[in-house]
Order: sequence, then structure tokens, then C-alpha cells
Amino acid sequence: MQIAAGPYSARLVLRSLLDELHALTDAGKGRAFERLCRWYLESAPEYRPLIRRVWLWNEWPGRWGADAGIDLIAETKSGEVWAVQAKAYSPSYTVKKADVDSFLSESNRPEIDYRLLIATTDGLGANAARTLHAQDKPVGVKLLSQLRAEEVAWPETLRHLRKTTRRSIR
Repeated sequence: MQIAAGPYSARLVLRSLLDELHALTDAGKGRAFERLCRWYLESAPEYRPLIRRVWLWNEWPGRWGADAGIDLIAETKSGEVWAVQAKAYSPSYTVKKADVDSFLSESNRPEIDYRLLIATTDGLGANAARTLHAQDKPVGVKLLSQLRAEEVAWPETLRHLRKTTRRSIR
């Protein structure tokens, strides 16, 4: 498996991955983007030094029920627990408050230290932005243009995400 190197190559690979993602059914798109976000958190220079492990919600040993808005859980090297919502939307979509309400509600628990929204759009509605930024517990937002700007060693295809993680290719 080849991975992208350099900012231009990384942008091209991400564009190809997102094209592949948006060709899937809605259910398949969501699951594939969750796996891509796990790769991202384990591989991005911003997060790689911080993150110890990332689980899909249904794999996390500490989950308290069915998926009700949290897609991934990341554990940092310092022991913090992050809840992550992965939103695979059309690039022209605007994230609405209703799109994040269940995530914010479900992740507002003592065992969660930080929340992160990752989306395949740059559109963030005013009410959604106000709600995200007004939380007592911090919420980070990573939107499409930010993903494109990063030098991440993206997998060549979404198919590679089912076979391996960053840790297994070291």
C-alpha cells in the first residue's frame, strides 16, 4: 500500500478518497468515513503525538450503549478520553445544530474530556457554531479545508482502512 507524501500529493489522495467515499450509500459512507477519521487521528502530525488509541464506538470497551451520536473514541497518551463525531456530508452541505445535538448530549458525560467534530464540508451553520463553541466541555472542529491543508499520509484507498491501521504498518 502506498501512502501520500507531501502536501500536494496528500491533497490529491484525500480528494480521491472523498470521491470514493461520496460514491457509497449513506450507511456505507458513514462507516467508511469513521474508519478514515480513525486513520486521520492516528496519522496526522497534529494528533499522532497525542493519541494512544482510537476505537470505533462499537469497539470501545467503555461504551454505555448503542451509537447515539458518538462515532469514535480516542484515548490520549495522558489518559484523556475524546468523543469524536465523523460527518460525511457533501462539500456544499452546511452542518446544522440538529446535526450535532445528539453528539453533544451523548458526549457530555464525566468520562469524556474533549469532543471533536470532523466533517467533509466547510459549511458550519451559525446556530451549530454557536452551540459548539458555547459548551462547558471543549469541542474542537476539523472541517474539509483543514483536512485538505494537512500533510497526512492518507491511505491510497478506503479499502485499505479495513485491512490495516497506522500502527500495523510501522
